Amino acid sequence: MKPLLENWRKFLNEENGSYPLGEKDDVKRSAKALVFNEDGEILILKRASHMKWNPNLWDLPGGHLKEDEETIETLEREVKEETGLAIKNIVEIGEKNNITIFKSDVSSEDKEIKLDDENEDHKWVKPEDIPDDFVPVLKSFIREYEEENNETLT
Repeated sequence: MKPLLENWRKFLNEENGSYPLGEKDDVKRSAKALVFNEDGEILILKRASHMKWNPNLWDLPGGHLKEDEETIETLEREVKEETGLAIKNIVEIGEKNNITIFKSDVSSEDKEIKLDDENEDHKWVKPEDIPDDFVPVLKSFIREYEEENNETLT
């Protein structure tokens, strides 16, 4: 039993406070992206059932900032980790509940989606066709943004 606990402690790396998957290193702020393709559709991801935050709901790519990380760095890192895609033309469009939201385009060289274990499905949808089972705070942000700016996100 003792070797098992020792290995577990090494895995958790308790000495420097680092934990697997970086949960302990995350700060409360997040960055999310409306990633557009050439057809004006946005990429949405279906969160896996084992996820603690909003399991089984559709979501935008993105995630929590790490210590000393800028929001755009976080956004690029998280989109790449979650989807395998690189993004370009990144523009901040607002913030809601400690989530900074950006518009971006998928880089032309990246086309194949490679999902991580946080997500179990993906699809491209028009902004007006966001499903009902979408993360509520993000859906309300998108609708409020469209109303305030008198435009549909594209």
